[in-house]
Amino acid sequence: MTIARGRIWTLCAPLNVALLGFVLFFAGLRLARPGTVFYYTEGPVLGSLAALEAGGLPDLYPSDGWVEPPVVLTLYPPTYFVGAAGLNRWIGSAGTFTGLRIVSVAALFGLLVLLGLHARRRRAPPTWILALTAAALLTPGVYRLAGGAQADTLALLFTWVGVTAALGTTGDRVRSGALPVFAAATAFFFAIFTKQSFVAAPAALFASLVLERRYGSASLFAVGLASATLLGVWLLDTATTGGYVANTLGALTGASGWAHLTTSLSNSRPLQWFPIAAAILFVMRSRLGLGFPEIYLGGSVLLHTAAMLKTGSSVNYLLEPTFALLLLAAVRWVPGATSGARETHDAPPPRTRALAMLFAIALGLTASAAALREYPTMKAWASGAGSARMAEFEGYPLADPLFFPAVLDRGGRPWLNDPFAFGAMEETGHWDPARLVSDLESRRIPFALSVVDIGPSPAPPGVGTRDLVLAYFWRSRPVWTALTGSYEATVSGPMTVWLPREEPQS
Repeated sequence: MTIARGRIWTLCAPLNVALLGFVLFFAGLRLARPGTVFYYTEGPVLGSLAALEAGGLPDLYPSDGWVEPPVVLTLYPPTYFVGAAGLNRWIGSAGTFTGLRIVSVAALFGLLVLLGLHARRRRAPPTWILALTAAALLTPGVYRLAGGAQADTLALLFTWVGVTAALGTTGDRVRSGALPVFAAATAFFFAIFTKQSFVAAPAALFASLVLERRYGSASLFAVGLASATLLGVWLLDTATTGGYVANTLGALTGASGWAHLTTSLSNSRPLQWFPIAAAILFVMRSRLGLGFPEIYLGGSVLLHTAAMLKTGSSVNYLLEPTFALLLLAAVRWVPGATSGARETHDAPPPRTRALAMLFAIALGLTASAAALREYPTMKAWASGAGSARMAEFEGYPLADPLFFPAVLDRGGRPWLNDPFAFGAMEETGHWDPARLVSDLESRRIPFALSVVDIGPSPAPPGVGTRDLVLAYFWRSRPVWTALTGSYEATVSGPMTVWLPREEPQS
């Protein structure tokens, strides 16, 4: 039985290595196309970075109520943007996705290294580590973010640095002494200030210390991390005159609903995460307990499910639960007779290796081609649509996140960098669109770009972001009325450019 199981893992190894190559290929393609949006939230992230590079923290977290253009809403803390801005200055790539994506790629592969380290601590064979890596790369919450301009992978890397510092070779108990707990708290601090929702691991570590009856260490850890975090928030909020808290909490005011959760899950297709989770939990069922990995997985799932109920429509929420599951699989490895042994089974035949590599290459090329077709560069589309009037402009355009790189190419920044978030804020009364409406009616905004269906009429009363999601902002009654009354639409496939009318409609 042991030989058969080892034979299966050995046969899978070439495919797992090929899947790692697929993610490298996909990430490399994104790095090679710094003006192409591959994931719809990359545009707002680039907008935030542009604000930081242009004016510093006050522009990154504006405190003017999002009235004066450019209107930028930055949902994330500053660590990711500061790192990307520093990298851009070093390599001369300001105004592009290059710095953001390099940071994301480096963080992703740092995570894979730490995953392997945890597996090796349990003396797992290399094929098991490769199997865990393949499981991670096959989940949409990971491969759709590979090389993407997203803060999630960096936040998770800091989290895993903290986890690695805290846990010993058993994966159950926290290492004795104050130094591991202090090191973990420091890493968790940076994780929280990369993306504020990464708090499941600190909570799991606190709970583990309590279960181990190490009440003094638990208290020092909780008080120290909470105090440092609150102090950091206060300093950032003071430096931005209240802009930091307003931005990082500003768009989290929408109503919760099951529609948000189902939207997130449907956008995550194919849903490999669930069968992988079921398989790993089934294999590990006899080894599950109430240690750190179980608490971390449960807390992460609950936290990110709540986030999907709140806002929805993003596979990002599946990233941490995926790696929490893989941590559980790594540290619970109990291989029996093969533990720590070097496998001596015959290598798979060359034909098997070749087929595995060809399969992975085909998968990578297909996925990358689909992404390029779905998210064309604005520059290519604009020339094809004959929109020469957009080549140079003064003022600030109203643009969907998809078109942000094109706006930067033309030396400007858009009026809004996240229409969905501003739509949610308008719906809940946290943002007044009066200034935007005024500039639309006076045709001060040079043009507007949209990839959503604005529709023939504004949103009906009582319909909001839960129903229209990305289209709600464009169909909110004041914005829709001002836009359609003062601008004329030209449609090119799924994309629409709005240019000022010679005379507004009465």
